[in-house]
Amino acid sequence: MKANFSNYLKSSATIILVVASILFLSFSVNVRTLLSTPLVVHESNARGDACYVMAGGGAIWERLDAAADLIQMGRVSRIMLMQDNMQGQYSFKTNSSWTRTKWFADYLAWRGISQEKILWIPQAEGLFGTLTETRAVAKNLPINFKSLVIVSSAPHMRRSLLAFRRSLPVNINVTPYAATEFWNSYEMYHPIWLEYLKLTVYYLIA
Repeated sequence: MKANFSNYLKSSATIILVVASILFLSFSVNVRTLLSTPLVVHESNARGDACYVMAGGGAIWERLDAAADLIQMGRVSRIMLMQDNMQGQYSFKTNSSWTRTKWFADYLAWRGISQEKILWIPQAEGLFGTLTETRAVAKNLPINFKSLVIVSSAPHMRRSLLAFRRSLPVNINVTPYAATEFWNSYEMYHPIWLEYLKLTVYYLIA
C-alpha cells in the first residue's frame, strides 16, 4: 500500500509539473511569438491608394493608429472603415452616447485625420466576420483604386490577406500591414490555436 501511495504521489507530481510547464510556456512572450510567426505577414514599406482597417473589438484602436500613421507618412491617401452603428460609450463632451462609428471618427480626428480622408462602407453582417468584411469591401471599392493596404493585428494578418486576395479582383494589389509587432499587440494573449483553426477554415471556404 505504501508503494501504491508513493506511485500516486509521483504520478500527481508529474501531472502538476506538466500542467505548470504548459501554463508557463503559454504565457511566455518568446514562445507565443515563435508560435505565431507563421500567422504574421507584414510589409513595413506598404503603400496603396487606400488602407482598409479591419474591425475588431479592443484591437481596433491599435489598427486606427497604424492607419493614421500611413496617412501621415503619405503611404496612402484614404482610410476605409466599415460603419459600426452599435451604441458605444457615453461622450461627456456632448452629453450623449456615441456609436462606435462616431468614436472611430473622433479618434482619427484626434490623430489629425480629417473626415474627408475616411471612406465609410456600409455595415455588413455574416457568420464569418473577416470574410464578410472583405466581400463588403470588394462591393464598395472605388473603381479607380488599384491597390489596397490591409491593416489588422499581427496574428490576424495571414487570414485577412487570404480573405482579401480571394475576394478582390485579381488586378487589385493587396499589401499586408500589421498594426504592431506581435509582442506589443492587443491580441498578444488571445488563443493562438483558435487563429490557426480559423485560418484552416478560411482556406477551405474563402
